[in-house]
Amino acid sequence: MCARVGSRVPIDVKERPSKELAAHGLSISSFIRMALSSVANDGLPKYWGIPNTETMQSISEAICDMRNPHLKGASSYDKLERLLDVK
Repeated sequence: MCARVGSRVPIDVKERPSKELAAHGLSISSFIRMALSSVANDGLPKYWGIPNTETMQSISEAICDMRNPHLKGASSYDKLERLLDVK
């Protein structure tokens, strides 16, 4: 018994991998089947580096900080040290 899997991606995200996969004799469908079968049998690959909750909170905090229009910047390492008051 089979099930259909669908996903919407930008055109270039479909076209670029299509060429690379075709060079290896694979279609997008066959690659998706291989990837899903691999995850089903072996779990998510370790190299995917899924961030834990603490890392995601840090990333969210950094994004909020970067959106702050009053965030100070430094154009050199010395200026950064002074800004951070590093001794």
